[in-house]
Amino acid sequence: MGEARRDARRAEKIKRRHVIDMLFPIALFLVLAASSLFLVILAANVYQKSVAWEESNYESRTCLSYVTEKIRQSDENGGVTVGTFDGVPCLMLLQTFGEQSYVTYLYSYEGQLRELFVQEGVLMKASDGQAILDVDHFAVEEQEDGIFRISCADENGKESVTYAAVKSKA
Repeated sequence: MGEARRDARRAEKIKRRHVIDMLFPIALFLVLAASSLFLVILAANVYQKSVAWEESNYESRTCLSYVTEKIRQSDENGGVTVGTFDGVPCLMLLQTFGEQSYVTYLYSYEGQLRELFVQEGVLMKASDGQAILDVDHFAVEEQEDGIFRISCADENGKESVTYAAVKSKA
């Protein structure tokens, strides 16, 4: 009887050891799986934030780059001025082709940066301009002689500012 008990205890010990031997790798697998899942969720969150940041900066940076490039293209004989067009503040880019003078108006109208290229003296409306991209605010000011401050705010109200200098003077 004593030997049967010893054999039963031994069998129970071996059974417990097998259960523990099986539970440890399963627990380790679950910890690694949970850690991996947490890492993936964290990386996805970081990615979403960086994409949102890029998207929020895209429109204002694009607006500023576009206007700055337009100023550089029109930088001859005082071809860059600030004024109003149809009651809307705008940047006016003057160009001459042959005998004709043309004006490119860059302005904000109904939440959009717009561009209108017309022969000088032709009457047009602000609504006639070609929509370039959506902006909440667009303003150009001449800070000093030949230095322009350009500000643009995206739909979320985030404002970006740049400065552009012209080499030619009127």
